[in-house]
Amino acid sequence: MAQQKFGPSLNAAERKLLHFAPLRAVPWFGPDDDPDSAANDTAHGENWGAERSVRAEFIEWLLSDPQPARFIHPSGLALAGAHITGSLDLSYDTVDKPLTLIRCYVPEGINLLSAHLGDITVRRSRIGPVFGNLAIINGDASFLMGDFGPVSFMRARIDGTLDFTGARILNAGEDAVNLVEANVAGDVLFHDGFTADRIVYARRAKIGHDLSVHGAEFKGDGELDAERAAIDGTFYWVDVKHTPKTVLDLEDAHAGSIWDDEASWPAPGNLMINGFVYGDIAGGPSDGPSRLRWLGLQPPEYHPQPFRQLAKALSEMGRDDGATQVRIAKEIAQRRFGHESLPQRAWSLMLQYPIGFGYQPLRALWWIAGFVSLGTILFGWGYRMRIITPTEEAAYREFVTGGEAPPHYPVFNPLVYSLENFLPVVELHQDKYWRPNPRHRVSAKAKPGSPLPDPSSIPGRLLRCYLWMHILAGWTITPLLFAGLSGLVRPD
Repeated sequence: MAQQKFGPSLNAAERKLLHFAPLRAVPWFGPDDDPDSAANDTAHGENWGAERSVRAEFIEWLLSDPQPARFIHPSGLALAGAHITGSLDLSYDTVDKPLTLIRCYVPEGINLLSAHLGDITVRRSRIGPVFGNLAIINGDASFLMGDFGPVSFMRARIDGTLDFTGARILNAGEDAVNLVEANVAGDVLFHDGFTADRIVYARRAKIGHDLSVHGAEFKGDGELDAERAAIDGTFYWVDVKHTPKTVLDLEDAHAGSIWDDEASWPAPGNLMINGFVYGDIAGGPSDGPSRLRWLGLQPPEYHPQPFRQLAKALSEMGRDDGATQVRIAKEIAQRRFGHESLPQRAWSLMLQYPIGFGYQPLRALWWIAGFVSLGTILFGWGYRMRIITPTEEAAYREFVTGGEAPPHYPVFNPLVYSLENFLPVVELHQDKYWRPNPRHRVSAKAKPGSPLPDPSSIPGRLLRCYLWMHILAGWTITPLLFAGLSGLVRPD
């Protein structure tokens, strides 16, 4: 059949391939079958002689023509150490048997446009562009540990795994890998030495298992754009080397979980995760402060969704403290970058410090304790200095002339006085009977017959001003405490 098709142009390498096609064996076309031999180094593939050259059209005929294809072993057609001349064009063909290329040199690339394939494996080879748009591959598609031109499987369907472990795709033009709207039932792997200096596009890709970037390197303008991708498994971003230009774009993507490490995170401003939805954090930092640093790598603008999503994930993992920290950080980010008005910012500050925006309402107890303690000290000092005096006229006169209130008069207690003036609607019978008197100055204890104090007493006026502030703080912080406990002021 080959002679009828190709006549006398059939060369020795092609005859060898015909001999091995029905066998479960891999024919080596070089001087030896050692994949690590210098003779099989694809970097020198352009110097390989005619004894290693197989025409691309000859391989196409073997795979796609039903007559010869029925003689190929079920394990598929394999070539090792071959120089495939011309573009291996299987576009629109139906190939039921797997195709395996090991240490091959295919400078003009592979065309799989709208092809139907069983499986394809290219290992340790040097291949030009791989164009697989709209292809249907019933098994795996593996491009491993070799040098490749740009690889495109836009809108392709791959029923197995798409594996780029160890692949190097450099100087590939605009895109290194194009998986836009691809449907991969298994994993998509960029592992162990995968290197690219252009964009890896996975926009709107559907991935049945994991999208895993592990031990990869992005050089130059290399980045991963997985915007609106749907990942049923885990998104891995681990041990990734990158440059200050490397962008990780997961906007509006969905993943079952995420697994990353802090050293692999992109530079500030290069993390795009607005709209990114994930189930939990399967590995990597999972505490609030670390993940807030992760959120801080986004561009300096306010998007509430990344905060809400992270808080939800941490909460479902049982890390409630971290979730609270994230929710508080969300409100702070909204105040800083959300273009709020001055009153809105003032209200935000009022909610932040006393009760943590309602997420930490018991924080208000520390403020209450602080104000009450400070008031106790100041009011006690004011009483000893005779700046705080009785409110009743007769008691006041006796206090001025004798230095003491009448025996029947309520005794001043600085703690109770501070507490009563701080807590709204609390009557402890101190404020009614005692007040700071600005007509008094700081002086020693009054003696009988001593003259009235100087009416220009500055300490008295200052203490009265503090009392007003003390009361106002109480009327602000105490209601906020109960509002926070009831959840009335929580934004979410």
